[in-house]
Amino acid sequence: MRFYPVYPLKVAEPLRKNLKLKNQQKRIGADENSARFSSDLSFRARKRKINGPRPGLNRRPFNLVSPNSFKLVFFIIFFICFIFPWSGYSSTPPGVPVASTEKVLTLEEALDLALRANPDILQAQQEIQLWQGQALQLTSWPLPEIAFSREGLNLGRKKGESEINFGLQQLIEFPEKRSLRRQSSQSGIEAASWRLEARKKIVLSQVKKAYYLVGQAQEILAYYRSLLDFFNESLRTAQLRYEAGEVPYLDIVRLELEKLRLRNEILQAEKDLEERWLDLNLLLGGEIGERREVEVKLKFEPLARSLEEILEEVSRRPSLISLSQEVERTRAEVKLARKSLLPDIQIAFYYPSLRTSSIGFQIGTSLPLWRSQQKGAVAQAMAQQRLAEIALEFERRQIISGVISLFNRIRSLEKRLELFEQSLLEETRSLLHLTISLYAQGKAGFLDLLDVYRLNRETYLAFLKTLFEHYLALAELEVAGESD
Repeated sequence: MRFYPVYPLKVAEPLRKNLKLKNQQKRIGADENSARFSSDLSFRARKRKINGPRPGLNRRPFNLVSPNSFKLVFFIIFFICFIFPWSGYSSTPPGVPVASTEKVLTLEEALDLALRANPDILQAQQEIQLWQGQALQLTSWPLPEIAFSREGLNLGRKKGESEINFGLQQLIEFPEKRSLRRQSSQSGIEAASWRLEARKKIVLSQVKKAYYLVGQAQEILAYYRSLLDFFNESLRTAQLRYEAGEVPYLDIVRLELEKLRLRNEILQAEKDLEERWLDLNLLLGGEIGERREVEVKLKFEPLARSLEEILEEVSRRPSLISLSQEVERTRAEVKLARKSLLPDIQIAFYYPSLRTSSIGFQIGTSLPLWRSQQKGAVAQAMAQQRLAEIALEFERRQIISGVISLFNRIRSLEKRLELFEQSLLEETRSLLHLTISLYAQGKAGFLDLLDVYRLNRETYLAFLKTLFEHYLALAELEVAGESD
């Protein structure tokens, strides 16, 4: 809508005319009352008072409205017409289509937002940073030590020579210890990275399921609202037949009750939609402030892959690769525990203060006399290795069982959906249209119409439920058998 300078004047002109007309009517009423009691007025004077003065002699168009009041009203109208068009309308020329302002959240946008803002994914990313920091600590060299000593202290005796030694000490680990810790840390980093990928797949599956649940609630609400047209049309038909004496008034009452029941179900559907949206927004990290519509195709698409192809992909699951890396890490920990009894070497160099031409050298090591600590470390590492292997095998079996169970469920849902699309939906829809026509012609009773309406409604709702169960099963297939 374009804004023109004369727009406020055009809007104010009807108000000016209405005020003028009201003022003249009030003056006419007052003049008529005075004319009844004034017999000495001539017919021309009475007529002039009734019709009002000539326009040229009327210098004040609003007799009952002060100039200040008119200025205030004009200013308000000018403000509304001038300010709001700029905020509420665009400058799009007439005839040009305007894009819809309704916000729609696509599945791709939801998945991308979840990858960036989901708390579980963010925590998994920080776990990688934790392992990287731990790897730096475990693979770093021990810090060198500075030693300071003084020899020849005379405590209460005759003074003698005293010497000060300054030394530098360094601990050198037994070979392969640092390399084993580096191998263990690297396996931990790899395991954390694959856990991140597994967490992404689980979160994306959860987002898909939450998105489809929002779409299901949205479609059910839209279907309920469309049924209001059916009841409105049925009520008009029943009223016409009641006026003609063909049906009792009880039919109208029953239709009103069914309509009220439908409105109650609409309120419940709106509540369900809001709850589903909150669940989806929570998975998206709460980044979306207002609820949006979702795009869901009400079209049945069967699963194209076979069970054998899906089972071949099980070994490439990120969760299984992560557990295999955990097994490798525990194996490195076992090797490191077995070498823990091997002694480390400490080397030191000293520089005396008196014998400046002489440099001292020291080498030391530990004596592996007691092996209980080393045996305990080996037993602990081997138990952790066994736990990791059991977890890997159990996860593999659980995934295979979950995939097979979910695949059979998908095939069962597809058979039901084929039955809906081939016969049930079309037959119930045609039966409803036929019954509506027969009821309007007086060839079908109200109970027949109500039964067919309920049959059509239950059939369509069952179709929606089965279709979205198929969507949910397809979304879960990629992470079937994996725990959240």
